[in-house]
Amino acid sequence: MQVAIAKRALTCEVCCGDECGCWQVDGRTILCVVDGLGHGVLAEGAAEAAVDYVGRHLSQSLPELFAGCDLALRSTRGAAMGIAVANEREGTLTYAGIGNTRAAVFRASSAGCSAGTAARLASDWGIVGGGYRSISPEVMVLAPGDLVVLCTDGIGGQFDVSGYDDDLRTDVRLLADRVLQDWGRRTDDAAVLAYISEGT
Repeated sequence: MQVAIAKRALTCEVCCGDECGCWQVDGRTILCVVDGLGHGVLAEGAAEAAVDYVGRHLSQSLPELFAGCDLALRSTRGAAMGIAVANEREGTLTYAGIGNTRAAVFRASSAGCSAGTAARLASDWGIVGGGYRSISPEVMVLAPGDLVVLCTDGIGGQFDVSGYDDDLRTDVRLLADRVLQDWGRRTDDAAVLAYISEGT
C-alpha cells in the first residue's frame, strides 16, 4: 500500500490535535483524516478517539461510520473528519467529510488528462461529536497512479502538487513531508495523508 502520513503540532504545543489513519480490508483501502477542535491534549484525545472508532468499524458504510463517530465523540470536544474509501478493483473513490478537512485527487497522466490535474472534494457542515445535518458521500473514478491527498485545515486550502517533479509526486513519504513543509501553517496543528492508487 502506497500511503504516508505527516503531521505536526502548532508552535509551542507538544500534543497534536490532528490525526490520520489508513487500513486495508476486503479489497478496499480506507483513509481517514481528523482535526480535533482546538489544540493540545483535548484536541488530540478527540482525534485519537475518532481514528480508533473508524479502525474498529471498517465494515460500516460511510454514513454509519460518521454516525458512530458522532456518538463516540460526544464526551470530547468534537472534531472535523474526512474519510475516503478507495476500491481499486472497481476503480472508484468514495469520499465524505464533516467540517473543514480537505480532500483532493491529483490525476496521473494515464488517466486521460495531464499529470497533476486536481479534483477537489467537498465536506458537509457540522462537528463530529457535536452533531451535523447530513452526510453526502461523493463517488469518483480512481485510476492507477492517481494521488489522493487528505489534510486538515492546518494545510493551506489551495495546496497543489502539480508543480512538483515526477519523482516527488510518486514517492508518498517525500510528498507528504513536502506538502506539510510547503503548505502547513505554523499557527495551527496540521496533518496530511498521501495515497497512490495501484489499481488492479
